[in-house]
Amino acid sequence: MNKKLFSLISLVLVFSMLFAFAGCSFTGAGEGEEETTIHKRTSDLPTEQLYKVSGDGVTHYLDAEGNELENTTVLDEAGIEAKNTRLVEYYNINVNKLVDGSTTAVVTRNEGKSLGRQSDADGNSVAYSENSYVNAAIDSLKKYMLVTRDTETSEYTNDLNDALPGADYVSTLTFNDVESATCVDGDTTRKVVITLKSPVSEAVIDGNFDKEDIDAVYAEFDKASDYMEIDKSATKLEYVNCVIEVVTDLETDEVLSIKYIKGINVNTVVTGKGKLESAGEVPVCFLYTYTVEYAIDRTNPEEAE
Repeated sequence: MNKKLFSLISLVLVFSMLFAFAGCSFTGAGEGEEETTIHKRTSDLPTEQLYKVSGDGVTHYLDAEGNELENTTVLDEAGIEAKNTRLVEYYNINVNKLVDGSTTAVVTRNEGKSLGRQSDADGNSVAYSENSYVNAAIDSLKKYMLVTRDTETSEYTNDLNDALPGADYVSTLTFNDVESATCVDGDTTRKVVITLKSPVSEAVIDGNFDKEDIDAVYAEFDKASDYMEIDKSATKLEYVNCVIEVVTDLETDEVLSIKYIKGINVNTVVTGKGKLESAGEVPVCFLYTYTVEYAIDRTNPEEAE
């Protein structure tokens, strides 16, 4: 009798575990645990996160059969190429849908600028120049030089070309442009981060990033014209640290936001003016970082009222 009762209890426990994996939510047994929805990925992307289950402060990643996965997987060169290629393809397909007329949305655009120090081959910070007075002046002035413009919001329309990086915008990224690509699935969203190989060619920048140019950098230095003047003819640019982040809906793959981060190593010469006139001509190098983010809202404003 005890054996039959034990077998029955075991069978009930087995079915309980199966329903826990196949159901819509997971709730831990401990006090204070939060219920977290389990979502299956709609696209077969190269990430370990087929299912994500959280409880009691612990996150578990499960495959399609409910087996728990390791947090990391070591890929060989061919595996890395296949992963990056697939993620770039996913990005191109879903971002380009925004401008093919099939998406009607309101696009909100935010941008930010920052001026910092370049890094050497070992990742160490490089001084702006060999002149300590010029360095101090740049550090003091940069918070006044770099001001983020107000947010821009488009109309609710399916003509999103003008709201996104440009009227002719079509993403043309390839595996050869990419240093690394990652995909992380959350509870309701998916985030793909694509880091480009540095230095990035102007053709890749022009084809895939917001049309920010060197004139914007010069305009920032014009704000410090009482102290220094930049020599445009001596300026050399190098695009580095360029990253694209796209967030999509986990169930539909619809793009919710895109962020473009573009770094420009600027090497130039400045001439001191006013209080810095005694510095004369000074070689200067700095990193100018331009970030622009687009939020895509498909809600019809009239229906939302």
